[in-house]
Amino acid sequence: MKIKNLSLGNIPRVVGIIDSFIPQKRLKTLQERGVDMFEIRIDLLNKPIGKIIPYIKEIPAPLIGTIRETESNRNNRVELFKAIAPFVDCVDIELGTPQWREITDAVKAGKSTIMVSEHDFEKTPDVNGLNDIVKRSLEQGAQIVKIAVMANEPSDVTRLLRFTEDCETPLVTIAMGDTGMVSRVIAPLFGSLFTYGYLGKPVAPGQLSALQLAKELGFYFPNRGEAP
Repeated sequence: MKIKNLSLGNIPRVVGIIDSFIPQKRLKTLQERGVDMFEIRIDLLNKPIGKIIPYIKEIPAPLIGTIRETESNRNNRVELFKAIAPFVDCVDIELGTPQWREITDAVKAGKSTIMVSEHDFEKTPDVNGLNDIVKRSLEQGAQIVKIAVMANEPSDVTRLLRFTEDCETPLVTIAMGDTGMVSRVIAPLFGSLFTYGYLGKPVAPGQLSALQLAKELGFYFPNRGEAP
């Protein structure tokens, strides 16, 4: 599997989260230092879409477009997804989004990869619950399923990692919180396609910086130095 020209699966990848208008020169430097891909959080930018699109066009790496629901975008999320679809390489759509069919149709037209995500900020579901997330995500058109769950004890982390290893569907898995922090480095060993790091400040519990992740993964996964 690829997102744009970036191969996924054999080499663990690092995604840097863009939550403000970071200068393009800095993004290029981050890419040179091991950040493979970026996620642009449209919902956190607080900018008109007409100003965001020109910025997106200049980003020098594979790009995930994400628009989490907020009070201000609740009534126009479909239009926002349609606007960014031609200019991003992957779109993250939450599981259970009411307008998912309209959004996925727009994404397919733009030839972007569809990632369906589920976040549980309270717990880690049991194996049946995790399987159900994957099943419903595939029904919603997922090519990649992202599962981010709260780890309240070490057994939550090990259960998630074993599930990742056994699942045949392309996954991105994250155990959130201090207990789950290790998953952000070792989940790729179990088959998770990539891991997320912040560029400015954490946007999820237990998140590490993208540069720190790139350094850690470069140490534990020597193949990180191979070509895309």
